[in-house]
Amino acid sequence: MCDSLELVPVAIVTINEQGKIVFANSKAAELFGYCSDELSGSSISLLLPELPLTEVQTRDGSFSSAEMSSPPIQQMLVAKRSDGVEFFSEVTTRQCRLDGISVRLVVVTDRSERYEMHRNRQELAHLTRISALGELAGSLAHELNQPLTAILSNAQAAQRFLESDPINLSEIRETLKDIVTDNCRASEIIRKIRALVRKGVVELQPVDVGSVVHDVALLVHSDAIVRGIRVVLDIADNLPMVRGDKVQLQQVVLNLLLNAFEAMHDCPADDRVVKVQASSEANGTVQIVVRDRGHGLTVDKLDKIFKPFFTSKPHGLGLGLSISRTILTAHGGRIWAENNTDQGASFYITLPWEHPAGLNRSC
Repeated sequence: MCDSLELVPVAIVTINEQGKIVFANSKAAELFGYCSDELSGSSISLLLPELPLTEVQTRDGSFSSAEMSSPPIQQMLVAKRSDGVEFFSEVTTRQCRLDGISVRLVVVTDRSERYEMHRNRQELAHLTRISALGELAGSLAHELNQPLTAILSNAQAAQRFLESDPINLSEIRETLKDIVTDNCRASEIIRKIRALVRKGVVELQPVDVGSVVHDVALLVHSDAIVRGIRVVLDIADNLPMVRGDKVQLQQVVLNLLLNAFEAMHDCPADDRVVKVQASSEANGTVQIVVRDRGHGLTVDKLDKIFKPFFTSKPHGLGLGLSISRTILTAHGGRIWAENNTDQGASFYITLPWEHPAGLNRSC
């Protein structure tokens, strides 16, 4: 049997019930940088520190029949080479009998390149978020300046009320209430900016699509005013939750809104309206539609806009829509564009519902 495992072109290790290596084929020795003889008798934790050793054993120390017939277990783990270098690996384990002995078969596949590609995609998504917020820098500063100016004015007014005789306590209470409200507004803007610029792993959790749209609308509020654009929100009540990463979904909606603003920069004032709709569809999805009243998309652009590095902006990266499609595909959703029958274009997003039974699933 060991001779057969030696011929298999993947790294295979067998361990006993104590977690000691019984056999390692040449591919495993090559992958981890050891000689096969060096590995024999060593603990599997030398190669796979995170591999759990929780087999069900009988009283004589062998694996139980239930464990022997159980299906293989596949997981992503950090592996360690002989020189101490760690890499991501896909590990498949299964109980079996090898030359009459109960052992645990461990198949290890190096997935470091695939992980690196995934990490690069995350870095690129982060870059496009930073780029989008860069476009909003001036309007966000204005958006923050408004509540800060109001806080200063109200604080000065409260000082004057305190110096008056008699002191008008009701006016002071109202003034302090306004200060708290403006402070909360400024804090909320800062919190939303920090959420979008943060760098971290994707967190899959139940997400309220209506909340995503409202948060992004708050971020672009001042930019819309500066451009003379009216944003109309039509969010259905009691939308089903979707499962996803809130920051990434905000990134998609933010990109679509900024594109819609750009599409209408030379339109008459009356046409500068962007409508964002969110509704529940009968096919088990939540749909978001961003409609503009710009000049629409030519046939060739409809085919190219989701390709990397295609942009009509003078200083655009050409990655926003491409990354948006990647994000939505990873969420099990879709994105596409259509020209409106009257004027402008609409971008459609669909995301599958998060069924109540799945709300507590692990990420």
